[in-house]
Amino acid sequence: MCKRTIYIFASILIFTGIARSQSLTDGIRLGSEPIGTGARAIAMGGAAVADANDFSSLDWNPAALTLVTFTEFTLSGLFKAHHSTASYLGTSTDQSLTNFDLGSLGYITPIETSRGHLAFGISYDRVRDYHSTYSFSAVNTNSSFLDTKGFVNDQGNNLGLSTQDYQNYLFDNNLAWSLFLTHDVDSAHPNLRTPFGNGGLLQSGTVTVEGGMNAFRLGGGIDIAENFALGATLNFFLGNYNYRRVYNEKDVNNIFTKPQDSLPPDNFQSAQIIDTRHQSQAGFSLKLGFLANITEHLQFGLTVESPEIYSIDDEFQRTGSSAFRKGPSHSSTDDLTNNNVGSLNPILTNSYTVTTPVKLAAGLSFNLSGLTLSGAADFSDQSQVRFSDAAADLNDLNDAAKLNLRAVLNWKLGAEYVFKPIGLILRGGFGMNPSPYKGDPSNYNTQNISGGIGILMSKSAIVEITYLRTNFTTDHLLYNDYSVATGNVISASIPTDTVVQNQFFLSFSFRF
Repeated sequence: MCKRTIYIFASILIFTGIARSQSLTDGIRLGSEPIGTGARAIAMGGAAVADANDFSSLDWNPAALTLVTFTEFTLSGLFKAHHSTASYLGTSTDQSLTNFDLGSLGYITPIETSRGHLAFGISYDRVRDYHSTYSFSAVNTNSSFLDTKGFVNDQGNNLGLSTQDYQNYLFDNNLAWSLFLTHDVDSAHPNLRTPFGNGGLLQSGTVTVEGGMNAFRLGGGIDIAENFALGATLNFFLGNYNYRRVYNEKDVNNIFTKPQDSLPPDNFQSAQIIDTRHQSQAGFSLKLGFLANITEHLQFGLTVESPEIYSIDDEFQRTGSSAFRKGPSHSSTDDLTNNNVGSLNPILTNSYTVTTPVKLAAGLSFNLSGLTLSGAADFSDQSQVRFSDAAADLNDLNDAAKLNLRAVLNWKLGAEYVFKPIGLILRGGFGMNPSPYKGDPSNYNTQNISGGIGILMSKSAIVEITYLRTNFTTDHLLYNDYSVATGNVISASIPTDTVVQNQFFLSFSFRF
């Protein structure tokens, strides 16, 4: 199940001294199905292309704004609980993360016309929430991350320096050397070497992702004929993505216990490597919508969204520390360890553009006597994700998208029933988002189960509560690189991570 992650990880060159850190997953993350807007629409599974009837029309189908006969203000909050069960080398580890944020802030109003309908709206919505986490812990008897060329990263031995000057260079510029995780360099051994080629260490760690994407939307809808309407929404996206991996290796089997030796890496006890990554994201897109009232009870909706074009500014940094049974501990952020902290812990920066595929969506909605049934589907070819405008050539990533990704058809179903005498509304929905990777099994698809209630507080106010449960399976790659000790390719992966996300939306709307 990790073939895709091995390829993707290989394509980003593994963070060494290069300023390149984007990967195919960046395009997938930006092109994936968004959360959706509006407590009602989300509770009904997101099947709102032909069914939106409030400010969320800006997202689902701007032509539906023509159904608005009132001015409405909406405020909502989003609570998310992410739970992961990751299996690494036969050992499962649970990890959880929670987050609360603004869901939406929306305003719509009709414009008086002599014939037909015209309405405009504006909103600020949470469209993607990146908060997630997973952990792992197991003894790896086959390999070690500390033995990978991507970590040891010896790029200075071709500078023509003397042995002493080269050692000084490494002390200021090489993380593995500064942490005393390599053998000494001399005239007989001019290249950095590692004692970790046989593995046998306890590998553990936690990966935490935070941040999200917000959208500022401005749109309108107008009747172009009886029972036919068109609409358009201009979307501006602004977000941030924050990644942190705390990775540990520990000698729990006393492999490096040699009483006669006192210099590291002999008597190695543990090492911790921390990778942090921050992305600033900004983009835009245009969505056009069409809505037809086929009969009094049946509606059809159709939308097309232009490619979302994102400008990405990326920063990456790696730091580390080590401990030994004999001798002092070392840290790359400790001024006493090295004389040039800035070069030892460089912040690698990169800027590039991601363009997501065009998205088409269509839906039907049937309503009768307080009951509404709706269905919708959207199509996009994820193999058309494109990277551009970077200092490095990104054609390998574009080729990887063509080779490894596929077209996907997401579908959703929803239902709603209004109990008018008591002012209560019940909703439910189901949705399926297939994995964009070729060859992924069905359990890698994302399933969404939703439900909610609406409570009419008065003729002008409504409170809505929505629950969305999302579950899927994924995998993660810890490393895939050449061994310094043997020259062979070594890798370690989490083949199965079962993820469950529970999201709660609380919304208040006032109409006047």
